Amino acid sequence: MSLLNYNRYKICISPKSAKRQGLRTGDVVRRQYFDGKNVVYSLMAVLETGIDRITTLEGEEQESPYFIGALLDGDVPQNGQILDFVRITNLFDEDRSGAMYLTASDSQSPYMDVIDGMAQEKSLCYPRGDNGCRYTLMTGGRLSGEYLPYKDGCSRVFSILCTGIPLQGKCGLEQTIGKGLENPERILISYKIRASRDFPSLPFSLGYADGTETDGSGTVVVSTLWQYKLAVITIDYLPEYERSFRLDLSDLEPGDRCEIAELNIIRLSDIATFADSTKARVGKVQGIIDPTFGRLEGYGAYFQRLYATRDINIAGTLTAGDETGFASTFYVGRIHKNCLINSLYGNFLNPVERAIGEQPPAGIGDVFLIPADGVMLVAQTQSWAETHQGENYCFSFWAKGVSGTLTVSQNGHPLQEIKIENQWKRYHIPFVIRYEEPEDLLIEITTDTTGVLFCCAQLEKGERATLYQATDGKLADTDEYGAWFARGGIGGTIQNPLLKLNADGSISAGDGSFVIHPDGTGYFAEGRFKWTKDTITLQDVTIRWEDFDDQAKENLLTKYVTITGTNLFHYADALQEDACEPAEITLFATEYNFTATARRWQYMGSEGNWKDIPGTNSDYLKLLPVSHFWEDRDVLTLRYIATLDESEYFETYTISKQYDGADNYSVYIASANGNVFRNGIISTTLSARVLKGGEDITELIPEKNFLWIRVSDNVADDACWNTVTHTGRTLEITGEDVYRKAVFDCEVIISTQ
Repeated sequence: MSLLNYNRYKICISPKSAKRQGLRTGDVVRRQYFDGKNVVYSLMAVLETGIDRITTLEGEEQESPYFIGALLDGDVPQNGQILDFVRITNLFDEDRSGAMYLTASDSQSPYMDVIDGMAQEKSLCYPRGDNGCRYTLMTGGRLSGEYLPYKDGCSRVFSILCTGIPLQGKCGLEQTIGKGLENPERILISYKIRASRDFPSLPFSLGYADGTETDGSGTVVVSTLWQYKLAVITIDYLPEYERSFRLDLSDLEPGDRCEIAELNIIRLSDIATFADSTKARVGKVQGIIDPTFGRLEGYGAYFQRLYATRDINIAGTLTAGDETGFASTFYVGRIHKNCLINSLYGNFLNPVERAIGEQPPAGIGDVFLIPADGVMLVAQTQSWAETHQGENYCFSFWAKGVSGTLTVSQNGHPLQEIKIENQWKRYHIPFVIRYEEPEDLLIEITTDTTGVLFCCAQLEKGERATLYQATDGKLADTDEYGAWFARGGIGGTIQNPLLKLNADGSISAGDGSFVIHPDGTGYFAEGRFKWTKDTITLQDVTIRWEDFDDQAKENLLTKYVTITGTNLFHYADALQEDACEPAEITLFATEYNFTATARRWQYMGSEGNWKDIPGTNSDYLKLLPVSHFWEDRDVLTLRYIATLDESEYFETYTISKQYDGADNYSVYIASANGNVFRNGIISTTLSARVLKGGEDITELIPEKNFLWIRVSDNVADDACWNTVTHTGRTLEITGEDVYRKAVFDCEVIISTQ
């Protein structure tokens, strides 16, 4: 078992130094310098900080700040060496997780990095109270846990209480951290702990989740005060199995409480190197691998966010990749970058099967299935190959498939063999253009397996691939610069756009079929449809409104219908349905700019479908409050349909019944034990009262006419609760009916039956 008994060192600051101690517990600190012969490097975790009081030979008392650190990696600190440590992150304090790193001695230096978040972003287990990783318990039937965001100076606190229920096996904290931990990497387990009484020896371990193997174990001393603990364990066993960190709390007795805070489990390698945590770099950017742009090269600046105001000047190319790095979403720069003819849909010598339903990584174009006998891609013309022979070019593409090999050749000359992975990956092949008279520039792709997918190919000048630029069958062989937008813009490809932005300020179609001039004039259909500010011309005919005859104007007018009439039946009492005002309503339909050849009225049925009202072929409708199509409802929706030349024009109208005066009803719900309950202990009785005006008529209405309905944040549980009929003037509520919060409504049918 490999629990590392790491060495601790006390690093003191001289009282005569003007330096101050700014480190805190949990900081990961680093020193690195070149002593003329070697690079001296140490990585430590701060376990404790403090101040020593030193009496000088002159009898003067001075302060000497210090920190005690656990040596995690690198050289042992020694007297006479430079012991200037800087914080690079903190294992639990997110406000201290970043740093500036300036180096001239690292590989690929010089550069200055802004690093942040490595201890949290790379964490294997960082429990919170949200939907992410949480604290978990082996209860053994005797423990309960409560998560607290903050308590007594600590964050992410998990308070564990021994309830006194008889023991059912081991119990305590158990945090599963998944698969993939490999020998001999080291794992850091950082946390704070305290208990309601002292415990001299609480066991902990890291091993397989099923308990069959243990990579490392030990014991921890716990007191009533918060103490910081750091354990370092070397992985001994295979990476194929999930692992768990366990803190055994079987020694707790009924009423004992133990609290864990700020737990973080992380690989040592993830805090010893921080290339993946670089948020910004200035200097030599080699060594940074960005998910969008891949491996960066040369000198420059790299930022994850860039904000600039005033003047911004750029010489070269401005390219945007999508969030997965597979495509250019917009491009400003040299137009002719991808020299491959029709990278979108494949310029193959023979037809190639397309993978239906497969989405290309670049989000645009087709995906092709490479057959067993391979494919021949016509990359460029014979004249192009002759012009560019001897020049360095790079051929790149995306591919995936079962384990196998792709062989790529140019006009019969092998270029490279590539091992294919079972996931989309971009491959690039630098080569020198060969000219083979009288052939076009041909790229042959063969495979020793089946099911290989191929797409998004690019042929560009140079020895490395850049972000993909889609092309179609038309290329603009030019060194000019331009702009192209893949989404929400002007479409097509940069070399053959759907819309052109011309130098004179006009916008035209890629094929010249229409143009819009800066003065607002223009034409469609290659000039057969032209317009100016005042006229529209169709094949040399000017169209003016005054030139239309009455029939043409009538045909151009908007046709529609409206319904007018009273929309309310008024009752003085809901229990006296013969006392209605008015006794009958007449609705009138008006047709505008046309006269219908057929008319009909419909009503909306209770099932939600329209039903014809027989005998209603006129532009008016008489409606009674007792008509059968009310279907025992108080709201009725009607529709009038007018037909002309197989076209229908319609309008809807809603009529309702209203009961007012002394017949106004109110329902009030009261809770016997209030509306707010704590700790999940809920017990009350809800009572519904019905008032007519100011008179209580609850007892006049049968119990079956009271229907209770529950509404909460859990729609599925509400549907289950409401499937059971809950009737009666009262309703008993317990904890089984409410989780956190619920609203209970009572619907009452006003009737004496």
